[in-house]
Amino acid sequence: MTVPAHEWLELIEREYLTGFIVAGGGAVKFAVGDAHQLEIVARVLDLLSERHGLAHVAIDAVTTRVHMIQDVFFAIAGALDWGAMAQCFVESLFGRMGYEWPCPGEAVPIQVVAERNRVDVTLLRRDFRQWLTAEVMHDTEMTQDFRMAVTQLCLQRLEPEDAQLRITTPVLQWLRGELRRIGALKQTFITARITRHNARAMLRSLCRWLRLCGRQGLFTALDIRQLGRPGAAIGDGIRYSPGAVLDAFEVLRQIIDDSEHFSGLLLVVLADQSLIGGDARRSLDAYLALKMRIWSDVRPEGRDNPLAPLVVLAEQPTAGAIDLAAMR
Repeated sequence: MTVPAHEWLELIEREYLTGFIVAGGGAVKFAVGDAHQLEIVARVLDLLSERHGLAHVAIDAVTTRVHMIQDVFFAIAGALDWGAMAQCFVESLFGRMGYEWPCPGEAVPIQVVAERNRVDVTLLRRDFRQWLTAEVMHDTEMTQDFRMAVTQLCLQRLEPEDAQLRITTPVLQWLRGELRRIGALKQTFITARITRHNARAMLRSLCRWLRLCGRQGLFTALDIRQLGRPGAAIGDGIRYSPGAVLDAFEVLRQIIDDSEHFSGLLLVVLADQSLIGGDARRSLDAYLALKMRIWSDVRPEGRDNPLAPLVVLAEQPTAGAIDLAAMR
């Protein structure tokens, strides 16, 4: 039993993207299909997420170590424009406080903002820092280190950093997993590297931050087909031992269990038949804790449930049956 791809995509938009996700819900879905189907599904979901105001990121297990949750976070963080997010937040903040932003979409020295609004620059600087304290630093849905990082990025939209400090680049490197020495962040009061111990909390913080920056949520397409390939069939790309496959399944299980705390996150896991019927060491049978969370115990007679956590896409219809133009 399978579910037609177009029917599943329509349901995802209607039942999730239109209301649940944009209202702050979180969900994890698995789609099993062949390479052609998964390519189409990923393209359509990108269009749908853009339509509904979500940021969208694609992650492939070929190039990202998905058995390490911190690397999943780094892949998402590396695909986002942190400067644009901070700019959107700062402009919105000033607008809500009744101030005009001189150059929409661009960082502006605080002196210019003060002149445009005919206020004293010293008072405006004080008010701006108080606003950041109230809106960011007191927002406990984000971790303290994450709040420190985005506060620093927001400050740089009005107060160009001292060339001697060079804080912004290390902050971005920290978020993207590129920072070599945590000591480079001493001036920001960020205290720890992003590791498997805090990466889920960082992802929760990122979901919250995106919504504060004007996005409705985050759509992530996670292609895990590489997990089902033995060493001889991999070629280029990351090789996953059976142990690493179990670790990747554990990462997915943890995200599912924590999904209620990922505000506005839709994670769609793309897989092939090896996930449900391949090598026993690389399929769901190897990790029952994940299988029990996504496998449907009750099935309507004669058909699959298209809203089940895991669906197998029908071989037909193919690309022509999914109206990409209509999805735009």
